[in-house]
Amino acid sequence: MAVKKNVKAKAVTTKKAGPSLADRIADMSLEIAAREGWDAVRLDRLGDELGEPFGSVVVVYPTPDRIASTLLRRLDNQVLAQVNRVDDSELPRDRLFEVMMMRFDALQRHRAGYAALISSLSRRPLTAFMRAPSVVHSMALMLIAAGIGAQNAIGVARAHALAIAYASVLRIWLKDDSADMARTMSELDKTLGRLEKIQRMVSGKGSLRKNEDG
Repeated sequence: MAVKKNVKAKAVTTKKAGPSLADRIADMSLEIAAREGWDAVRLDRLGDELGEPFGSVVVVYPTPDRIASTLLRRLDNQVLAQVNRVDDSELPRDRLFEVMMMRFDALQRHRAGYAALISSLSRRPLTAFMRAPSVVHSMALMLIAAGIGAQNAIGVARAHALAIAYASVLRIWLKDDSADMARTMSELDKTLGRLEKIQRMVSGKGSLRKNEDG
């Protein structure tokens, strides 16, 4: 027979950890960019704003471009955190539309900061070109989240096509000042429709397919 110990539990208080320095730097970068543009995001400025030594900032992010990479990767994480399961009762295109709108919702929450970052990248073609593989990777994650194949040659082609489509819709989002992103939603719907038509012509199959074909 097990012995039940009559031990009075000692209350344990745990202090909730605050945001990491990396997160604080990224957040402050968005704030500065929202006020003054992405070019104002400098490592020494970040240290001053956060009350941190310059060297501590450099250890975490050696360049503003590394901060930009983190901020763009955050969008992936914020979308994926919302996806509980793939609803097979919905059409793949509808699922992808929903996933991509989650991404635009994440952008919208820090609209001014992200708009400044994206505008800065558009003015630096070489930097934007070097970032292209990470954008394709992000779009592959969006496809997978929507239950659409992103593996093998077909999946890679899908991810590249979605990256091009995403860039096109981003240009509309930058000009869309509506509260409900109506123009963005309309453009995304039309763009996904065009992608679906292209896939039908290329593959001779129905619509954006599930995981079984890639």
